[in-house]
Amino acid sequence: MQNFHAEISCYDIFVPSEELATWEFQALGEFRYLIRRFLRVSEEFARTAGLAPQQHQALLAIKALNDPAGPTVAALAECLLIRHQSAVGLVDRLQHRGLVNRVPGTEDRREMRLFLTAAGDQVLRRLSLQHREELRVSGPALTNALASLIEVEDESRVGRQ
Repeated sequence: MQNFHAEISCYDIFVPSEELATWEFQALGEFRYLIRRFLRVSEEFARTAGLAPQQHQALLAIKALNDPAGPTVAALAECLLIRHQSAVGLVDRLQHRGLVNRVPGTEDRREMRLFLTAAGDQVLRRLSLQHREELRVSGPALTNALASLIEVEDESRVGRQ
């Protein structure tokens, strides 16, 4: 049996080829287009439900973080890749609409824990069902585009061995 690891350096594994063929740029462009198209549809779903897209993302993040004690505003900010003060404002707006509750933490009362209200859960459930259906339609194209890009990387590694 051949010792596979002895023949490959860390550069072979982690450094992609610096040369790209035209079709690789096209594959990257197609993948980015499909992601953006899905995000556009997602934004429209949120707006139709009466939410800003970021509000929908916040509801989904709170639910997806799945913290029994309730995720913190800091955890929400990290998940959404936004500043803490932006997350505070986002939560303020969601709470004002009756979609989220803030509860002081049990160990640190200054730390606010977030929970979806029944109304927030209902809105998120409707939006998530729409997203699941959209992914059933657009998912295969996204998967194929991603697979072609991954295969390109795999083939470039094999070619350098």
